[in-house]
Amino acid sequence: MGNSVDANTLEPYSAALLSAVEAAAPAWIRRRVTEIAGSDTVDVEEVVARVVADMIDGLSALLARDVDEQRENPLHVLRRATRAASRALREAGVAMPVRDEFETRAMPDDVFAIGPLTWRDLSDDVHDAGITWGAWKAATVLSRRRSEGKLS
Repeated sequence: MGNSVDANTLEPYSAALLSAVEAAAPAWIRRRVTEIAGSDTVDVEEVVARVVADMIDGLSALLARDVDEQRENPLHVLRRATRAASRALREAGVAMPVRDEFETRAMPDDVFAIGPLTWRDLSDDVHDAGITWGAWKAATVLSRRRSEGKLS
């Protein structure tokens, strides 16, 4: 995984989220691709490897940044990482689903609705780690703003 960082260099809550995603992502993406296309249509294991690598690289890069420098949330990173799966499904001739206007705007690259809408889509462990990470990030940002005199 090209750009991923060592989880030991991350804040503990960030490391826990990365670890939970890393553990859950292969089974989750395998299940989603198989549900959409079946296992005979695409090389599922190749898609899994590419998507998981993109997820872990993108997520670790985001989580390695200071919380004040993070301009997107981890779910956006995970959704964007499904591009390789969408591309493989299109190339395999899988019929494009009908999408509503919101979905098209919110997830332009995820035409097959592969990406997770919530942490729980990946697993209960990812849900717990994601909620805990979000609470930690919010507390960190609020604490900084208070110390800067920007909040009372």
